[in-house]
Amino acid sequence: MSAVEAAVTPGTAARRVLVAGAGGVAVATPLVLGAARWPRWWLEIAPEQTAMTWLQSVVLVLVAAGCALAAAARTGMGRGWLLLGAGFAALAVDERFAVHERVRDQLLAPADVTVPFLPWVAPGDFLMLAYAVAGLLVLPRVARCFRDDRGARIALLTGIACALVAVGTDSIDPATWTLAQERVQQSLEECFELAADLCFAVAVGLQLLSLMSRLPSRA
Repeated sequence: MSAVEAAVTPGTAARRVLVAGAGGVAVATPLVLGAARWPRWWLEIAPEQTAMTWLQSVVLVLVAAGCALAAAARTGMGRGWLLLGAGFAALAVDERFAVHERVRDQLLAPADVTVPFLPWVAPGDFLMLAYAVAGLLVLPRVARCFRDDRGARIALLTGIACALVAVGTDSIDPATWTLAQERVQQSLEECFELAADLCFAVAVGLQLLSLMSRLPSRA
């Protein structure tokens, strides 16, 4: 096979489509949602349980399903894939039904529960930081699922970086911002969340394509 033929193999083409599609969705979604509600552009982006968070939950469900497929392929990392899939499924439920926001607003914030060494965080608003810490603790184990695909590893690390930016932005007490600043802050946080979710989808998708390329041909 020539170098030109190798460059346009179905596997390579599928990988490029996956990466380009995810990038397009990450950019187009906030632009379309903002334009649809202009001049109140933030209404479908910044709040919870909007079109933006619905899309995020759908992407997370797809990532969890991809992890289940990888686990079923018996790659030797089945437990790691199952752990990863369970984590993304939990995040999807949280995103769709605003679980941690409800716990914060109905239980923690009214009781003025805070973390002393996080002075910039509003009462009860530390749950996403706890999610991030839990994710980083299991990262060494689940990262091995992507060890044989460089593109998947890059997508995974990019997703983690975007997620950390989103969590860090979200952790800042909104009372320290003006209303206009808060709208921008929350909108940026949701954009980084969507970008992180799509990066994770790309990472799992690329790894699945890599696994498929190693399946024996029936031709």
